[in-house]
Formats: sequence, structure tokens, C-alpha cells
Amino acid sequence: MDPSNYKNIEVTRGFTYSYYFAAAKQSQPTILFCHGFPSISSHWRKMATFFQERGYGVVVPDMLGYGGTSKPTDADAYLPSKVSRDLVDILDAEHIPAAIAVGHDWGSSAVSRLANHFPERFIAYAFFAVPYVPVRPPLPYDKLLAATTAKYGYETFGYWEYLASDEFETDFRANPDAFMSLLFPNDPSIWETHMAPRGALKKSMRSRYNAPLAGYVDNEDNRELINAYLKNGLRGPTRWYEIVVTTKSAEDGMKTIPEYRKLPPVTAPLFFGGAKHDRACIAQHGYDLFRSKTFRNHNVTMHEFDGDHWIIISCADEINQALLRWIEDVVMVKAKL
Repeated sequence: MDPSNYKNIEVTRGFTYSYYFAAAKQSQPTILFCHGFPSISSHWRKMATFFQERGYGVVVPDMLGYGGTSKPTDADAYLPSKVSRDLVDILDAEHIPAAIAVGHDWGSSAVSRLANHFPERFIAYAFFAVPYVPVRPPLPYDKLLAATTAKYGYETFGYWEYLASDEFETDFRANPDAFMSLLFPNDPSIWETHMAPRGALKKSMRSRYNAPLAGYVDNEDNRELINAYLKNGLRGPTRWYEIVVTTKSAEDGMKTIPEYRKLPPVTAPLFFGGAKHDRACIAQHGYDLFRSKTFRNHNVTMHEFDGDHWIIISCADEINQALLRWIEDVVMVKAKL
């Protein structure tokens, strides 16, 4: 990703977004890539480069709280309805009438809400590791953890509460390498015991537990992330967790999304890439969701990748090929491009 392709924009509500942009050639569509925690836009580099070389337009923002984008510390700034408007402001600035939205981790949540708030601006949606996030009444955090325990045998999202707390940043600054080793372990099953259950991540951090890093981790990227968060803090990025733990995200959806927009339009093809070894965002949840009656009228393509949660890094080449086939064989045919 050529640094000269990065641009800044002040969105409608006054925040600055940094984003990578390459214009589409001829009639090729543009792809919007949305990352999650603790990524930055450059984690999409292999996808951005791959599709840019094939003439596709590419928009890759540092999401709110990350990289060169504004980092507000008020959780309300991260409400999905507001972030959706921000992302569409970027498309407006580049005169892109419609795009393909692709998300990973919390980026999948952002893409989900784009499908609800601005369906007229997107021709297709792809979700990696995390599937479409339904618009539902608020579910208390304790009940969410109880549900995941009943289904999977442990609290898959027990670490959210800790990441949303003030004490997490203090612990991170004391031992950033421990946190990164827990996020990107060589053995994905470590998440079941040392990260996902409630209290496990805090205990691991404070005991200075260090797991061997996964082979796909680039040491330079890893150090770049650590240095960025030591410099800029984590209060902004972790507000994405606060709005879920406090149910503000769900409340925002119920208030701002009308009944007829609570699902992606059936005219827009959907893609779900499950991560076979993800121990937090269990791939089976996504398969079950997209095979349910809720999506019986949708055109859904599903593909399982042999990796942990970070498939956009570890399985980038396979993802590129799968996305390209889906776009050429399904999306462009459906959109008559």
C-alpha cells in the first residue's frame, strides 16, 4: 500500500478519517475494507494490493479510534449509526455511488450496519470471522456470556468487559508483549483458557503470561501496533467493546433502523468467511445464522478458511482468490456490471 495513496477527510460530524484510496479502472467496482480490533488499515494490505492491481477501486479507512483517524474517548461517538455515516462520507468524497463492503472482526459489525442504514450505497457485503450482526433488542452482557457457555462450553466473549475497562490500558502499558502474544498465539486453543473466559485475559496479563507468537505474525507490524498504542492509548479503540458490553450498540440499532431495513437487502449477495480455528468468534455461529430461515431468500456464499481469528493476515492469498471468484461470478453478474 503506497503511503502516497493515503488521504484525510473531515466527516460530517467533525472527526478526521485517514484512508487508503485507489480509484477503480473502467467499470470495475470499488471495495470498502473495514478492519476491527486491534488492527489498522494496513492489515488489509494484501487484499488492497491484489484488487488494486486488477483494476478494482479500493477504500481502506483506519476505523474510528485507530491509526491516523480521530480517537474520541466518548463511547457514544462509536455508535454504529454514526460510524455508518462517517464511512459513507468517505464514499461521497470519492464520488463512489455504490461499493462492495468487506469487514473483519468489529469491521463486520460496521459492514452490517451499512447494510441497514445505507443499503442503496452497496451492491454486496462480505464478512470475515464475524458474520452479519443482527439488529436485536439489547441482551445484557451476563446473559450473552451464559448463552455462549451453554452452546460452546465457555464464555467466548468474556474478555470484552476487561477490554472496555480503564484498567486494561494500565495493564497493557505494563506488558504490551504479553497482550500481543495472547492475541496472536501460535496455538489458537490458548484463547479458550487464557483469553476468552471472563477474567482470564486480566489474569494472563497480570501474570505476564507470554505465548509463542503465530508464524504469520510480522514482527515489524507487531512492534508498529505496540508503539502506536503506547503513544496514542487504547481508550479510543476499546470503545467498540464498551458500546456492546453496555448494550448501547443494540439500543442504537433498535432506535435508528426501521423494521424493513433490519436485514441486508435480498438483492445484495452475501459472503461469509469462517475461521476454522477461531476460539472466540466460532465459525459455526455464522454458518448457522446464514443457513437459518432468516436468510432463506438471500444469495449467500460461505467458505471456511483453515486459520484462527486473524485469517485476513494468515489466509490472505486464499481470501483474495475466494473473494475474486465471488465478485466475478456472483456479485458482478447480479449487478450486471
